[in-house]
Amino acid sequence: MKSLCVLLGLGLLVPVLADAQNPVTQPSTTAPRSTTSSATSRPSVRPPATRAAELNASTTPTSAKPNRQQELYDQYHGITKKPTPIPPVPATSEPTPQATRPEPVVASVPENAPVADQRATIRIGARAGVTYPIYFEEMAGRDPVVGFVGGVVAQFGRGTFSFQPEVNYSRVKTKQTSAFGTFNGSANQFVVPLFLKISSGTFDGNRFFLNIGPYGSYLSSASVNGVKQSLDNTIGRFSFGAAAGVGTMLKAGPGHVTIEVRGSYQLGDNVNGFSTASKTILGEGTIGYVFPLGR
Repeated sequence: MKSLCVLLGLGLLVPVLADAQNPVTQPSTTAPRSTTSSATSRPSVRPPATRAAELNASTTPTSAKPNRQQELYDQYHGITKKPTPIPPVPATSEPTPQATRPEPVVASVPENAPVADQRATIRIGARAGVTYPIYFEEMAGRDPVVGFVGGVVAQFGRGTFSFQPEVNYSRVKTKQTSAFGTFNGSANQFVVPLFLKISSGTFDGNRFFLNIGPYGSYLSSASVNGVKQSLDNTIGRFSFGAAAGVGTMLKAGPGHVTIEVRGSYQLGDNVNGFSTASKTILGEGTIGYVFPLGR
């Protein structure tokens, strides 16, 4: 291969040297003959610049068809082509997600949070109101006066029948007139009724009820015209009786507002025992509120 290249190079140099030695004496017509003879006597060789341009054009990825002549020339002269680099595939950008409107946050109640449950079987509350003694027969020189009552209430059960104990503080007032003047007396006592409660309706709405049952009371103090009286030697301070009342429970918030009218009748004391000689019923008018406990 090297000898072939040397022969080709000598063939190109000989006409050039001949022309350089005889620039004047050589007739003008020999130039085309020498050109023709040289062209026919030696192979066509392209200049390096043209070959480089063709090589660059052949390696350009935009060429649609391969150059067969260039391939044969490169194979003949032992020129190896570099593999055409594969252009990198541009990364496809994912579509930008459209901005979505945030969903409204709804406050949820935790599962274990204490809430008022109308299925609860225990309720507590308070009541307050007025007292007014009612006499079965007219008593000379004695007139009833409005007093007050207040206490706490508990209810056990949620059906038609339930149990309702209470602890109340009650003040009963009377006015007595005699030849010695007018006296305003009051008796303060703790009263503990134990009621059977009979109700209609459900705790999801309004209810009507009837309370009936016994009670026990203890006389704690007494006063006349505002002066406290000593009860150290007083007998019969413990008494008992029966009470009954009717009322309604109005749904309000987690619980119910209670409105009740009640009457209590004394049936005896710890000294005289059972007796129905009393001529007085202690009337009460109260308003209260009860609400459920637990779930």
